[in-house]
Amino acid sequence: MQFFQGRLAIKILQSKLFLWCTIPALVLGLLILAYFSSIQDFPVFPNQQIFEYKFYSDNTAGGDTKILKQVITDSLIKLDYQISNKINNPYAGLNVGPKGSKSIHLGQYNQLTIRLKGNEINGIGIALITQNSLKRSDQKSLEILFYDIFKISPGINTYQIGINKFEIPNWWGENNRIEDASIIKPDLNNLETINVNSAYTPNAGKVQSLEIYSMAFSRNNRPLITLTLALELAFILLFFISLYTIERIRENKQNLTIYYKPIENKNIEAPKSDFIEFINKSFHNSQLTLESISQETGISQRKITSEIQHRFDCNLKTYINRLRMSESKRLLLETDLPIGEITYRVGFNNQTHFNRVFKAEMQISPSEYRSKNKK
Repeated sequence: MQFFQGRLAIKILQSKLFLWCTIPALVLGLLILAYFSSIQDFPVFPNQQIFEYKFYSDNTAGGDTKILKQVITDSLIKLDYQISNKINNPYAGLNVGPKGSKSIHLGQYNQLTIRLKGNEINGIGIALITQNSLKRSDQKSLEILFYDIFKISPGINTYQIGINKFEIPNWWGENNRIEDASIIKPDLNNLETINVNSAYTPNAGKVQSLEIYSMAFSRNNRPLITLTLALELAFILLFFISLYTIERIRENKQNLTIYYKPIENKNIEAPKSDFIEFINKSFHNSQLTLESISQETGISQRKITSEIQHRFDCNLKTYINRLRMSESKRLLLETDLPIGEITYRVGFNNQTHFNRVFKAEMQISPSEYRSKNKK
C-alpha cells in the first residue's frame, strides 16, 4: 500500500489546525529577524561626541618606538611611527574609550567592522577591554582583556571581525588566575576600551603608517537567519508529518499486529580514554584546552579538572606548563636549538610569555639555565 497520498497531504496543508499553528510560527520568526536586522551600526569612529582617541607606544614598557606624526580629523585617524627593537615585541597604536563613563553597553552587536590602510604593516591587533564580570575574589584585575590579530592587505580595505574571535591571551589569563580562558568571550555590555595596534610587525627602523577611516560595531545576522529558517522548516515538517500520520491511522481502520523478538541485554563496557596520556602526548599543541581534551577523549571537563587536581595537586593549565617546562629544559641541555624554536616546539606562541613562565618556574631565564647546566 502506498504510504504517501497527495490527496491527504493537500487536506492537511489546507486544514485550519495546520494553518493556525504554522502561520504564527512563521510570523514570529520574521519578527525576530526584522528586529535584529533593524539594529543600526554603532560608530566608534567617527564619533567624537561619545569617544576620545589617544595614541600610545611601547615607551611605557621600556621600548623605544617613536611616534612621528598623529592626525585626528572627522574622517581620518593617522599614526606615523618608527619601530625599535629595544624590546622583543615593539608596538604603537590607538586607544579608544568612551568619554565621561567607565563603560558602554553594546551587547546587541556581534561584529567589529573597521576600514583601514597600513603602510609597512603586515597585521593588526585589536584589544577589547571589558569590566571583569566573573565575580571572583581571587582575581587581581577589575578588567578583562580580549585580543585578536589578523593580516591586512595593501591599500584601503574593510575588515569584519566576529566578537567570538576575541580571546583572553594566555599570559593575561594566568596572571589573573583564569582557567580555560579560551572559552570566555567578551561581554560588550561592559566595554571600556578598544586598542588598535601594529600587531608586532617587524621592519625596525622603517617608518610605518596606520590610517583608520571608520570603525563601528555591527551585527552579522547570517547565522541567525540560517538558524531561524532551519528551525521554522523543521517545525513545519515535523508538524506536517505528525498530522499526516494521525490522519493515515484514522483512515486505515484496521488492527495492526506487531511481532517482536526480545533482544538479549548484554552489559558492554564502554571504552575509556586515558586523557592523562593524551595530554602528555599533546602538550606541545599551543591550542590544547580543557574543551579540546574533553572532545578528543570523551571525558567530561568536570572529570578532567577534578582528576588533575586530585592526582597532581594543581589545575590543568599548571600541569600542562609543567610538561612544557620539563621538555624545554631537556631541549635546552640536549640540543643547540635557539630558544625561539624551543618556545614553539613545547607549545608556546610567544617567546616573551615562555621566558616569563620559565623564570617563574626555575627562578632563572632559559638562556641562564642553559649556560649554567649544559656540559
